[in-house]
Amino acid sequence: MTGPTAPSLDDTEVLTATTRVADELLRPRADGTAREGVPRGHLDALAAAGALGLATRAPALLRQATEIISAADGATWFVYAQHHQPVRAVAASDNQALRERWLTPLLTGRALSGHAISHLARPGPPAVTATPGAGGDWALNGRIAWLTGWGLADVVLAGAIAPDDRVLFALLPAEDLDAPRAVHRHTLWSMHATHAVAIDLNDVPVGRDQVVSVSRHADWLRAYLNHNANTHPAVFGSLRATSRFLAQYETFQAWSDSAKLRAGRLRSRAYGLIDTRPAGEAVGERLATRAAAVDLALRTAAACVAAAGARSMSSGTTAARLMAEASFHLVHSQTPQAKDAYARLAGALGGSC
Repeated sequence: MTGPTAPSLDDTEVLTATTRVADELLRPRADGTAREGVPRGHLDALAAAGALGLATRAPALLRQATEIISAADGATWFVYAQHHQPVRAVAASDNQALRERWLTPLLTGRALSGHAISHLARPGPPAVTATPGAGGDWALNGRIAWLTGWGLADVVLAGAIAPDDRVLFALLPAEDLDAPRAVHRHTLWSMHATHAVAIDLNDVPVGRDQVVSVSRHADWLRAYLNHNANTHPAVFGSLRATSRFLAQYETFQAWSDSAKLRAGRLRSRAYGLIDTRPAGEAVGERLATRAAAVDLALRTAAACVAAAGARSMSSGTTAARLMAEASFHLVHSQTPQAKDAYARLAGALGGSC
């Protein structure tokens, strides 16, 4: 474990420090980061700002920090985003030994975490299985299709399907997953800088001191789908970045102003639903708001490409990066319901072909 210990900061101090990191470190280097990969130093700087310890604080604070970071550098944001689900899971775990060992390092950023859970939502045979052993131990087998932050994360929250419609969550040191020929690096046209890999698991042991929780898979899946019906704050961060970029061009100033206004309305609607309605209610409205926000982000990013002209065809340009980052939100935390909502919106906007 490396990295600084974050000081105890109040909400305003965290946002001020996070904004400083975004403005002075992340944004100036974002185009280079997209080419070369997210460095651990970016996450250490966010840890020193207190931004890695927000998972157990007010949700609105994490939303604000997410917008600030994603507006500055989408790749660093996505690695940063992987950290919070493991922190929440450890904080809520009944495993006292696990909490005592990991919660403080995770909250302070001395340890960086990633997670591999999206495969649990896919239909068909389980991608990763957990076989119970003696004394509360388990063995994991299968393939983690997607893990972000490989080489940066110290620990990984891994999910696996156990017998009797249960799902096991375990917190594993990343080195325990790094077996010979097990790691396969993805080649991506968007978010390539996030160190995404697939990992083959062959009887990877899980001790009972590494077990975060065991629960009904159906309950987890319901909560996962309800959560991902919401608009992710990073979409509004993307809109901040693209609106800022367009404002440089006189002919696109009206577009920039309009995008800011529409983003503000969608943001209020999205966060209002999260803050005032229980999860599982108004799902259709949540999904429609998510689709509209992603669509606005995509079209505003496309305007950045148009504004920059032919130079934006170079993969090293800011406009190209912004387009790739906005496109990523089409598939980030995508569920069948979210895909259907976007299809309905696209059909309504474009009509029949």
